[in-house]
Amino acid sequence: MRIFLTLFGLFLSSYAYSNTVFDAENEGEAIGIVYRHIKEIDVLKFMCQGKVPETEIIVSDAVDSWMARNSVVVTNLMSGLDRIPTKEREQLFELAKRVSHNTIILFNKQSQSEKEKLCLVLANKLDSDLFKEEYPIAYKFMSK
Repeated sequence: MRIFLTLFGLFLSSYAYSNTVFDAENEGEAIGIVYRHIKEIDVLKFMCQGKVPETEIIVSDAVDSWMARNSVVVTNLMSGLDRIPTKEREQLFELAKRVSHNTIILFNKQSQSEKEKLCLVLANKLDSDLFKEEYPIAYKFMSK
């Protein structure tokens, strides 16, 4: 399980784009990758709604649509998290809190036009299912 925590740490930056070289090799890594995506989506949706209201509807619709299309992945993530030992799950959640905090700080340091672009990039990634293309093996594990 430490492997997926290490991988999760590798993907800390919500501004970095992924590479399938670092795709999941097992369910634990898949859980870490997909969990990071869900947290990234949640934090950026929150920030976009509060700081870039002109993108609020676009981002909300993209998130809702993505969640509906990937309901099996989200459900499997939740059940996967339940199978992780409590100590490691708590470490993952603590790491996610720190990542979210840092994402908020980085987002707030952006100019308004950069914030708007970031929100639109999020909506585009969700609409195009780019997350699945970046990590096809992780999403395959979580789609079973």
